[in-house]
Amino acid sequence: MIEDRVFLSKSQVMGQKVMNRSKKAARYGALAEQYARERYGLDADHDYSHDARTDDGRPVEVKAAMLNRASGQTGRFRLFEEAHRELAADDGIYVFVAYEASGRGIRVRRCRAVAADEIEVDWYGAGGHRDSQQVKIPPKAVFS
Repeated sequence: MIEDRVFLSKSQVMGQKVMNRSKKAARYGALAEQYARERYGLDADHDYSHDARTDDGRPVEVKAAMLNRASGQTGRFRLFEEAHRELAADDGIYVFVAYEASGRGIRVRRCRAVAADEIEVDWYGAGGHRDSQQVKIPPKAVFS
């Protein structure tokens, strides 16, 4: 399924200066999260292991991957082991959002919700800022 809405942040609509793509990753992630909240009727609720909640209280972690990175490489969905274990234990859900940068916003190309306990991966290496094992999943593995 191809989504065709472009999501812009308030500052983008107001015409504020735009940074290069690599410095906008957090903003693009926020736009993907906004999209997921609107599509699935989620309430924002940020915690270590999740970004939102369903109307019945299940935690939801939104993961975003850019399909048209400047390097030519496709982005990856990055999961962290500790947060994943917590999300799965709480009957949580991942929403994977694959998008393309489009002007000052994003154009969502694919979106899929998956129960966290259905995801089995081989964790590796340090996860950086979250000090946890991690895995990077290519979009084609999520949407195949």
